[in-house]
Amino acid sequence: MIVLELEETLQELGYDEVVTFSEVDPTMSWLRCVIPDIAIIDYHLKGEIADDLIQALAGLDIPTVIYSGRSLDLDADSDILRACEWLTKPADERMLATAIARACGLAEPATAR
Repeated sequence: MIVLELEETLQELGYDEVVTFSEVDPTMSWLRCVIPDIAIIDYHLKGEIADDLIQALAGLDIPTVIYSGRSLDLDADSDILRACEWLTKPADERMLATAIARACGLAEPATAR
């Protein structure tokens, strides 16, 4: 999904406010002022890896879905990365809803309205 499709899908799932960033630094600055309900991030943002961002989200106890073309490496990735819900691109609405539900500790995903 491209960012616009992802935003639309999240709104259909009931998320009223969706904020997007394409770089780590502006996202980190925003997190100093706002605590989101959930974060859905790509592991690679404009050539940067998002390890610092993922660590910051974990420190704030924000449920995180990593939506990426990169898969989780159980042997090499850190505990913080292993604690995130991973969703490999491309994914459909149902897969996204399930990943969000798991990240938030819910048994059932939200359904589109």
